[in-house]
Parts: sequence; structure tokens; C-alpha cells
Amino acid sequence: MHAYYTFLALDIARQRTEEARAMRLAALARPGTQPSVIRRAIARVALAIARAADEEVGRVSLSTR
Repeated sequence: MHAYYTFLALDIARQRTEEARAMRLAALARPGTQPSVIRRAIARVALAIARAADEEVGRVSLSTR
């Protein structure tokens, strides 16, 4: 019985490996749509907005006096 489950697990692992390989090859076919590039661009924009907001807060007096 253990041999059956072992072969079943190995078959599922082989299927997952084939799926991952297919997804990796598909991602390589579209070099302009890499998620890391998009995430990096969004992070840079967010950082620029945060820096601009910090500079604006530094210019405005927050005291109530």
C-alpha cells in the first residue's frame, strides 16, 4: 500500500514539475511582462510620492500656535 502512495506522490510531483516548466517557458516568451519589473516600478512610484509628501509636510507648519 505504501508503494502505491509513493508512486501516486511521484506522479503528482511530475505533473506539477511539468506545469511549472510550462509556466516558466510561457513567462520567458513574454519578456516585457515580468512581475518583478512591474512591482519594482510601482515601488519606485510609491517611494517618489512618499518623498514628495515628506517634503510637503516639512514645508508646512503643523503647530497650532
